[in-house]
Amino acid sequence: MKTGSIKFTYRTPQPLKGWGCRFDSLTELRFAISVLEDHALIRSPLSLYFHPGSGQLTHFPKFAYRRYTPDFLIRNYETKKATLVEIKPRAFEDESSLALHQMVANNYIRTLKLDWQYKVIFDDEIILSAGQLTHYHDCLQLAVKDRFKWYEEYYKRITGNPHLTAHKSNAEMEFLMRGWLPEK
Repeated sequence: MKTGSIKFTYRTPQPLKGWGCRFDSLTELRFAISVLEDHALIRSPLSLYFHPGSGQLTHFPKFAYRRYTPDFLIRNYETKKATLVEIKPRAFEDESSLALHQMVANNYIRTLKLDWQYKVIFDDEIILSAGQLTHYHDCLQLAVKDRFKWYEEYYKRITGNPHLTAHKSNAEMEFLMRGWLPEK
C-alpha cells in the first residue's frame, strides 16, 4: 500500500514588524526570546540566489534563479559558535525544499570558508525557560500592533543595547559574521 505525502500548507502567520526588524511568525519570536540571553542575533542576515535544479549559487540574481533567505544568524557569546538558522513547523520536516535550502546554505558556508553551521530548528524544539515563557505569554496578551514594541523593550532589557535594528554596528557585525571581538 502506498502512502502519499501530504503537501504542507502554512496557516496565516501573525507577523511582528517594526523599524529595522521583522518576525514572520510568533514561532520566530519565540526562537529569538529563547536565544537572546546568550547569543547575538540578526534577522534575515543574507539572501542566497541559486539555480533550483542544481542548487548552484550565483552572486547576482539571474533569470530562473531563486532566492533563499535564512531566518537568523546567531553566535554564542561564550563559545563563539555561529549558526545559520531556519525556523520551520515540524509538519514541514519532509518538504523537499528543506533539503535544497540546506544544500544551498552549506555550499555558501563552504565557498566563503565561514565558521558557521546550518541548522533547521523545528517549532517543537524551541524550549523557553519559565521566565521566558512568562514574557512570551505577556507579549501574546497584547494587541498585535503592540507586540513589536514589547519585543523592542524586551530586547533592550536583555541585551543592554538601546537599539533594535537590522543595521548593527561594525563591531556587532564582525562578531556575528566572524566571531571577532573588538580590541579594548
